[in-house]
Amino acid sequence: MKARKLLLSMSAILGGALLYFFVGFKVQSRVVAALDKPRACPAAFSWVLERPRRIRQEVPQVLGRIGLYAGERVLEVGCGPGVYTVQAAPRLKPDGQLIAVDLQQEMVERASERVREAGLDNVEFYVADAHQLPLEDASVDRAFLVGVLPEIPNPQGALSELHRVLRPGGILSISEGFFDPDYRFAFETIRQVQQAGFEWVERFGNFWQYTVNFRIMRGISPSTDAYASCK
Repeated sequence: MKARKLLLSMSAILGGALLYFFVGFKVQSRVVAALDKPRACPAAFSWVLERPRRIRQEVPQVLGRIGLYAGERVLEVGCGPGVYTVQAAPRLKPDGQLIAVDLQQEMVERASERVREAGLDNVEFYVADAHQLPLEDASVDRAFLVGVLPEIPNPQGALSELHRVLRPGGILSISEGFFDPDYRFAFETIRQVQQAGFEWVERFGNFWQYTVNFRIMRGISPSTDAYASCK
């Protein structure tokens, strides 16, 4: 009888923990976003992004969906510790360049070290805000964000800035995974990015992990109000 009660108690605790992980974290994230106070993953928790299985399986799969080509000049917003950076840069060789941006100095330092260890010479790093990218207008062919957009305060302002730096016909790629506390459904991401003057081109993956690619819509500029609000 005691063993049964113990088992039921443990099951209840486990069930509660799983419920909080799958639901509670996401509800909390949406409340924080509604208060316009989303936060990036702290550098102290970068190990979550550096899991060997993620590096070995998820990263190559997502990069394939993003669609990088040799010779392109590509922007990665929210590079974190560089797990995507170090696998994306070789795909752009011999003449392409990857520009990796992160808000946190420590993340950029970790990513830079990873790139140096890999012997890559076509990556340029910046510590910068997604609302004020250190790039000229129409200067990149493609930009990608993986698990980053929901963490950005005023995402519409950041999307307007991405619209500014992308060349005509440039591609913006947004990827999200369900196990990220800030996960947003694909339809939410599509609607949000379309409002910033991008055209939905294609979607890959499923509910658990998806990538949505967009192209700048001809003749449509992002809202100047959204852009101005982030300055």
